[in-house]
Amino acid sequence: MKTAPYSLSLRMRLLLAGVAIQVVMLALLIADGVSVLDARLLAIAGIALGVSIVLMVALSYWLTRGLTQLTVASERLAAGDLGVRLPVKGGHEIARLTHAFNTMAAALQERLRAVAESEAKFSAIADYSYDCELWIDTGGKLIWINPRVYDMFGYTPAECLATQNFPAPFISEADAARTVRQIQRALRGNTGQDFEFRARRKDASEFWAAADWRPIYDTGGRYQGIRISIRDVTQRREAEQRLETTVADLREAQSVQQQYLTRAQDEHARLSALLAAMDIGILFVNSDERVVYSNPAFTRIWMIPPATRLIDSSSREVFENAQCALARPEEQSALLLRKPQPGEIFGALEIPLADGRLVTQQGHDVEDTQGRSVGFLWIFEDVTRERQTADQLVYLAERDSLTGLFNRHRFNEELARMIAEAGRSGSRVALLFFDLDDFKYINDTFGHRAGDAMLIRVAGEIGGQVRRNEIFSRLGGDEFAILAPDVSDEILRMLAERITRLIASVRFQYEGQGLRLTSSVGIAVFPDHADNAEDLIARADTAMYQAKEAGKNAWRIYRSDLDTSQQMASRLSWNERIVHALENDLLDLQFQGIYSATDRALSHLEVLVRMRDKDDRNAFLMPGQFIPHAEKSGKILDIDRWVLHEAINMLGEVATIPALAVNISGRSFGEPRLPQYIADELRSHDVAPHRLLVELTETSAVADLHDAQRFIETLRQTGCRVSLDDFGTGFSSFAYLKYLQVDSVKIDGLFIRSLPSDYENQLFVRAIVSVARGLHKTTIAECVEDEETLTMLNAFGVDYVQGYFFERPHAEHLLLRTATRIRRQFSHRA
Repeated sequence: MKTAPYSLSLRMRLLLAGVAIQVVMLALLIADGVSVLDARLLAIAGIALGVSIVLMVALSYWLTRGLTQLTVASERLAAGDLGVRLPVKGGHEIARLTHAFNTMAAALQERLRAVAESEAKFSAIADYSYDCELWIDTGGKLIWINPRVYDMFGYTPAECLATQNFPAPFISEADAARTVRQIQRALRGNTGQDFEFRARRKDASEFWAAADWRPIYDTGGRYQGIRISIRDVTQRREAEQRLETTVADLREAQSVQQQYLTRAQDEHARLSALLAAMDIGILFVNSDERVVYSNPAFTRIWMIPPATRLIDSSSREVFENAQCALARPEEQSALLLRKPQPGEIFGALEIPLADGRLVTQQGHDVEDTQGRSVGFLWIFEDVTRERQTADQLVYLAERDSLTGLFNRHRFNEELARMIAEAGRSGSRVALLFFDLDDFKYINDTFGHRAGDAMLIRVAGEIGGQVRRNEIFSRLGGDEFAILAPDVSDEILRMLAERITRLIASVRFQYEGQGLRLTSSVGIAVFPDHADNAEDLIARADTAMYQAKEAGKNAWRIYRSDLDTSQQMASRLSWNERIVHALENDLLDLQFQGIYSATDRALSHLEVLVRMRDKDDRNAFLMPGQFIPHAEKSGKILDIDRWVLHEAINMLGEVATIPALAVNISGRSFGEPRLPQYIADELRSHDVAPHRLLVELTETSAVADLHDAQRFIETLRQTGCRVSLDDFGTGFSSFAYLKYLQVDSVKIDGLFIRSLPSDYENQLFVRAIVSVARGLHKTTIAECVEDEETLTMLNAFGVDYVQGYFFERPHAEHLLLRTATRIRRQFSHRA
């Protein structure tokens, strides 16, 4: 503003309560109002001072209150109250600061919420991962691990974090050192995977684990340690091991397959050679009836020229080249190569040929692995010789080799058949049982040859008197029997009279001496005297002894009132004595050694049964005194079982005992359970079967050839050895040795005792040895009594010898001192 001259103006700017005030004063007024001003200024100053103090107090309160609120809110925020907010009032600095605080709190709350959400996601991933995840810092300290560690190792994360030297305690001792070294290398910042080690659980069990690791860096790129992932690979390792095993097995199988292939090729070559060499004809045709294979035997059987090509020709064309004719072509041509129809079953077809040969034909359908037919196999065999042999065997099996009459086996069959037929028809069957009186005297005086010649003569004479429907048999020794079906008493008397008269009238000359025999005939009739075969035989036998008591050269029909004769009483007495001996341990064994003919070394021992006298236990009865009675009564089977049990028991008690040879009665052939009994005894005493040798007499074997063959084969299947005893006494054909599959042949002492001075015996022994050796059977000579006989047997090639020259039979033997025998000997002495 403009002022008057010489006037002054004063301008001042005051700031009161934040409000700028401009004060202008004119200089002219100053002077005039100095005094007034001074007074006023003082008043104003006082007022201003008061106002300033009031304003300062008010302002201080207002500022302090806002900052206090911010301080409290900050503390709450720091304490975790992310929802704290302050009201914003005005536009001053405190308000702006409050607004900034609210903004910061909201941002922090959002940031923490995001972090919490991120942590939740991380936990969801890390805590529930299939693998065990852990974080080890640069110093090798565990700083985090997920809960999966509990499922895998059995430890909680807290236990793991508190574990010193982690993870060494969690690793098997076998792998701890190398695993720790691997972790140390990993801490240098390396990356790795599939490191496998054996881990250890809290319960000390172990499992296979695999670990992967990689380094961890923060956002600034600073190295923070390593993250390790551990997974259980036990199943995979086991699968790998199984796979390795399988691969190894496959390789082994491949090797075996190659071996089988090589073997199959070898087998194919051998089979081809076998088929080419065998006598059985083979013809194989495919599904189109074309020939695929034939062997040389087929062309030989059907006499097909060798140059004829059969492969790929039709089966019918094959036989057009055959140069042999069918015996009955109109009947047999349709059966040749005929296949069975569905559901039809037939066995081998016999085809007789015009040249007298007999050929069998068998057909077999050939299928592949899926069961589909790929052709048909025909087998042809020329069985001409086998059929002749079979017929001969059948003849031998039912015929007595000496006389040609039916033997005991066929007699028993015919007796059973006739009794069955008579029972159905209500008719009768008569049995005439007879033997030759004093026949033993002829045998002992003139020898077996004279006795055999007389038996042949008697068989021929009586055979001419037997009708076609009657059965004439030789039962053994000098015993004969005639079965006469549906016969009257009158015809029986006439037949018995003819038999006794005819035998008494026979004049027999032997080496210039005239011999004469008589017979005793016993007759029993079914059903008059017995209702079964066994009793009928017993009644006829009794009647025969009644005829002998009547003076011999007589016949008698069975009479029950005479069945208490002295002979029957004697036989019953013997039966009782045998039963008493079996029940009271009166049977005993003696032994005789069998030695090698070359070096005289002991080979085995023969077991000989003896029976102690019931009144004098130190007196022994020889087998000839009680064995015949035991055979007639059937007690021989019990004796055989007793001897077998004792012998096998001895073999079981002492393993050093040599093999034992046990004689078996011919009656045992018909005992089907005896071979199983022997096998059971051997098994229960833990005895090797080859240590038992079973001896069968030649006469009993030949008399019942069929049962003997079956019995011998069953024994050999158990592993026992079998010997044919007393060979030569029956004067049987050497051909029997071919059909009796025995291991050894014992030459009867009849040919050995006088061997050095009997040229014929020497020839016979040489023949036996030659035949036995050709059949791969060893020979044993018994009754060797001097050095000269032994030397000659050795020269003949006899394998083993036995006799008094070496030792007599005795019960005491150092090799046989078993606990059982010692107890028995003491009991007998007591």
